[in-house]
Amino acid sequence: MSCIYYIDSRTGSDDYSGLCPDTPLKSCATLALRPGDSVLFARGSIYREGIIMAEGTAEAPIYYGSYGEGELPRFYGSVSLTGKQAWREEAPCIWKCTAPLMDEPCNLIFDGGRECGNLCWEKETMAKQGDWYSDGLGVRESPGAPVCSDMTLYLYSAANPGSFYQDIECALHGSRALLKGAGHAVAENLAFWCGGVHGYAQDMPEDITIRGCEFHFIGGCVWNRERRIRFGNGVELWDGGRNILVENCLFDNIYDSCVTHQGSPGHVIPEHIAWRGNRFHNYGMAAFEYREYNGRDIVFENNICLDAGLGFSMQNETPPRQSEIWPQPMGHHIFIWNITEGVPGGRILIRNNLFCGSPYGAAVYSIVSPEAEAQVILENNRYYKEEEELWIRFGGKSYGRDAFPNYQRETGQDEGSEVLSARPALMRLS
Repeated sequence: MSCIYYIDSRTGSDDYSGLCPDTPLKSCATLALRPGDSVLFARGSIYREGIIMAEGTAEAPIYYGSYGEGELPRFYGSVSLTGKQAWREEAPCIWKCTAPLMDEPCNLIFDGGRECGNLCWEKETMAKQGDWYSDGLGVRESPGAPVCSDMTLYLYSAANPGSFYQDIECALHGSRALLKGAGHAVAENLAFWCGGVHGYAQDMPEDITIRGCEFHFIGGCVWNRERRIRFGNGVELWDGGRNILVENCLFDNIYDSCVTHQGSPGHVIPEHIAWRGNRFHNYGMAAFEYREYNGRDIVFENNICLDAGLGFSMQNETPPRQSEIWPQPMGHHIFIWNITEGVPGGRILIRNNLFCGSPYGAAVYSIVSPEAEAQVILENNRYYKEEEELWIRFGGKSYGRDAFPNYQRETGQDEGSEVLSARPALMRLS
């Protein structure tokens, strides 16, 4: 018989059974879940840890959700460095963190996301409010590198950071994902904050639903210190994927891509993946990044995509932002690349979306082979961008605003789509 477990970080106890709301567990870390079980987290509760999902079955998936009233349960991949006692002035305006850091710092988030720190690759270049540096930058760069300890963090501030800012979160590398996936599972109405690498990640995922979740300030970890490249995605599917649904989620301030499929050569062809009804805001690379292999029945529809290329990923950067394919422009809504061929029955359908604001990139930026591009379909989308140039790159050619009809005619894409004359006022995020 399946069980429902209740978790509350405020009132829970590991001595409780967790089988009713009145006796919740404090954490889900010790649960031995079986197919069909549910884990419910109290709304308003906060956790300084992520979730490692357990494997369900096609007939009995494992469900992770929330109960009660209030804000979504929050899962943080950061440590709090709030308070004057956490900082000591080492030199004029240079403050050293006195709290021990047990992992690589990836980002600083101030006052609930009002602003973020500016990473400096050398301590000597710290020169303005919010600049930060750590001698631990890149220590987790190699896959499988062990967690280190006793790393030093420095922050430039006109006054003690603990008094200058009301709240300071330091995102850490951690275990790469705040929500570590497993097959045949559902995550619904949960919020993931300040993760140093990814929000959700899984290799070869199957039968996964992520619904009504939020991902805020995700990524910023060092990918290659020598080339000064950082990374981190909201939802990353790796090496294939089958029967995946991500819908009605919010992605806000994602370092690289909000949702993406990636992989290594020779992986399983992804199929039946839908990104539907989501809201994307402030992302450094793309709202939807697709690469390595075309897939079968891949759908990106009814999404709102706002302000590509903005957010914390551009701090201390000069466009085009550093990436593994620099100097290609970054900051697109749709980014399709590194695909050399189509696949039998392949199709990527991009329809009924709003693409709004991309000052450094395009709404749609495709740099794949003609065979792969022939399996991409765009239709019934709405576009707005203040800049006149680089609205679309498709078929080996770039198109600006005035050339949008030429793009439609020459490529046969975006039937039923329209160019908006003004930014929709109701589409702004506070």
